[in-house]
Amino acid sequence: MALRQLVMSTLAKEDSVLHGLPPCDDIDAMLDCLKQLQVSMSGDLESGLCIEGFFNRSEDLDLNARQSGVSLRLLLALSALRHGITIFHGEPSLANRPNAPLLSALEQIGCRIESIDGKLPIRISGPSKTHATSLDASTSSQFLSALLVIAPSLPNGLQVRLKSELASAAYARGTIDEISKRGIAIEVSQDERVFSINPQSYQGGEISIEGDASASTYHMALATLHGATVHIDNVGTDSWQPDYAFAKVCELLGASVQRAATRTTITGPRILQKLEQINMAAMPDAAPTLMAMAPYLPTPITISGLATLRHKECDRIACPAKELTRAGIRVQEDDDKLTIWPGNPIATEFETYDDHRMAMAFAVLATKTRGCRIRDPSCVNKTYTNFWRDMGSAYVN
Repeated sequence: MALRQLVMSTLAKEDSVLHGLPPCDDIDAMLDCLKQLQVSMSGDLESGLCIEGFFNRSEDLDLNARQSGVSLRLLLALSALRHGITIFHGEPSLANRPNAPLLSALEQIGCRIESIDGKLPIRISGPSKTHATSLDASTSSQFLSALLVIAPSLPNGLQVRLKSELASAAYARGTIDEISKRGIAIEVSQDERVFSINPQSYQGGEISIEGDASASTYHMALATLHGATVHIDNVGTDSWQPDYAFAKVCELLGASVQRAATRTTITGPRILQKLEQINMAAMPDAAPTLMAMAPYLPTPITISGLATLRHKECDRIACPAKELTRAGIRVQEDDDKLTIWPGNPIATEFETYDDHRMAMAFAVLATKTRGCRIRDPSCVNKTYTNFWRDMGSAYVN
């Protein structure tokens, strides 16, 4: 949400002041790229960051998106508004992630693109010349979100027609909600396969960004596993984020949940309840959190709907399966699901594969097995710089 709002702010007709930007590497990567685009900024993350509605449309630039997949896809789309050449680079974990469907959609509206299999490095020359494109969004909803964010600023607007089912559709709906808050009208067909936006200007002003529901899942899990109570501020029933539904998963495991508009309280059960199967397709980023809880459940659990996790910072099906197996837990891996049996994990030094969610999820597992270690703990900085501080202050006895 924060990364989307940063790009919308550069396209707004007035200055925007963003409150609630989280301190993390993804935000830093986007801000560095926007600075290279000569976007003017003042203030800071704590008090509010003011973004001027302007960016450089003409000079050739070389942008490094580091490890931020969302930043990369938003900036790839933004390059369609530029007359200059934009070259994109990133860390190895980002270089392995797919972008071909988005690049194909940008080519259809007139961009010239150089890339091998849609992977980094990518070279884009704009600007866009036409107003209609088609998109395969079966791998990631971020492709659609990126196109929708730039659509109002294209000379003739944009119509996007989906050629496939939309992965993680709730994230695209959330993007539409954020765009609408900025005064932009979006027409969506009844079957949600065609999205049309006419040329318009984003409104500026004061923008508040809610907390990260994906980050909150680790604390929900800890409360559930340890029979503790955790209060989570700035994430509640007003949220559109699909990972907020992880609170319901915790309820299925026996936790009690109190919900308010912008606050959630989780109290774990005395005895965990069985949950034999669950489809996590609607909240895939929360799936590793449940995988880490699985060894402590009373019966085996099959977690399905995981196909998109093959294409994240690491393979979030194979890598968790490997680490759980190393910890002595029985796991069966299939194309888009894992079955995990209960057991007593042995003390293990867990590999994180340069993936922030691997580190945070297996930290949850480690709180109930003494002697575990997490390799490369700083990888959490990608999205949650204060994770270890928050976990230590709340859970270390």
